[in-house]
Amino acid sequence: ILLLLTDGILTDMDRTKLAVIRASRLPMSIIIVGVGRADFSDMEALDADDALLREGNQTAMRDIVQFVPFSQYATRPPEHLAKEVLAEVPTQVLEYMQAYRLPLASRT
Repeated sequence: ILLLLTDGILTDMDRTKLAVIRASRLPMSIIIVGVGRADFSDMEALDADDALLREGNQTAMRDIVQFVPFSQYATRPPEHLAKEVLAEVPTQVLEYMQAYRLPLASRT
């Protein structure tokens, strides 16, 4: 899990998208927490919840980014932020394991 704290400024969105697309084939999750009052539209675009992230002719294998704006949780109990930050990780792990046909641990 890669945790990024950001003010929302990306210097090269195309390269960032390509890096996320390449990382989508790895056992990786990227959690982005936006701090401050910047425009986080780029971060929301990376958190491709509605469709897999695309750049040119390349498409992510799976959604690995979770974006959370800190301002929505600043006055709430910390566990609310923790729950939102980690919300997609279980699905991301399962999607990776299914994509590579890795066996799930059995409960005994």
